[in-house]
Amino acid sequence: MEAIPAAPAAKAKPTLRRMGQSDSDLPARLADALVDVRPAYLAPPTVQSTASAVRTLRTARWESASTNEPFDREFRHPRSQSVALVAGYSSERSQDALVASGPGWQALFSARVPDEVLAHAVAALVDHAENGSADADPQAALAGLAEVGWSGAHRRAGAVEAIAPDSLAELRWGPDEDTGQPSLRIIAGSPHSHPWYAELRGAACPAQLTEAVLAALASPAPARRRLREVPVNLLQDLDITPAHPRAAAATAPSPSAAARAAAPGAPILSTPAPLGADSARRTR
Repeated sequence: MEAIPAAPAAKAKPTLRRMGQSDSDLPARLADALVDVRPAYLAPPTVQSTASAVRTLRTARWESASTNEPFDREFRHPRSQSVALVAGYSSERSQDALVASGPGWQALFSARVPDEVLAHAVAALVDHAENGSADADPQAALAGLAEVGWSGAHRRAGAVEAIAPDSLAELRWGPDEDTGQPSLRIIAGSPHSHPWYAELRGAACPAQLTEAVLAALASPAPARRRLREVPVNLLQDLDITPAHPRAAAATAPSPSAAARAAAPGAPILSTPAPLGADSARRTR
C-alpha cells in the first residue's frame, strides 16, 4: 500500500516582522524599510532626535554655550532670556532629552520622548522667543484631545486629568498639587517598555509649548521609522504599516504652523522644516 504523501506545509502569512524576531534576523532591506507607527506618542526615539533639535535652534540663531557634558548643548535666546539644554542621545543614558527654562517657567522632556514631540516642542520654543504667545491657543488643543477620544479631556474645577483611548498615555493640567503653580504633566508608555514623560510648569510657561505638546498627542498622524528602530517588545502595542512613498516625500510643516496646529487631524507629527527667511532675518 502506497504511503499518502504529506500535505505541503502552509505558507506563513507575510508580515513586516514576526513576533520575537530580533533585528539581526531581519534581512537588511526589510530592516531599513520605512514604516508608519501609530500611535505616534508611543514611537521609540531615534539617534536623530536631539540632533534635529540642535539644528532647529542653530537655524534660529540661538547662541550656543559649552556644558560639562561633551555631547550636550546649551542654547540661549539673546532677547527672550530662554535657555534650552539639549542632551546628546544615548540609549544607555537616562537623563532628560530637553530641559528649557525662562523667567517664571521650566519644561523638561525625558530621554525616551518621541522625535516628533521633541521637534515640535523645540519649534514652539523658537516661535515663542520670536513672536510671543498672543496667537497661541492651548484650549483649542485640549478640545482636540476630547475629539479624538481622550477621556476627561475637559477643563473643570481648574484642572484636567485625561487618558488616551488606549490607556497608554495620560496627562494632568492644572495647579501643581504641591506648589499651586500651573503645570502640565504627561506620561506615555506601555507595560512592555519604559515610559517617557514631560512636565511644563510655571505661570509664564509659553502657551505655544503647551499647545504644541497637546496637539502632538491629539494628532492621528503616524511617526515614521525604519523597521529596525522599533523594538520587538513594542509590536503588540503599535499599529505598524508600510510607509507610502508619496507620504514620505511630503513637505513638513514650518515650526510656527506645527506649534499652532491644534485641530485634530493636522499632520504635525513630522520633523519641522527650517525657519523661513523672514524668521531668520528677525533673529539678526
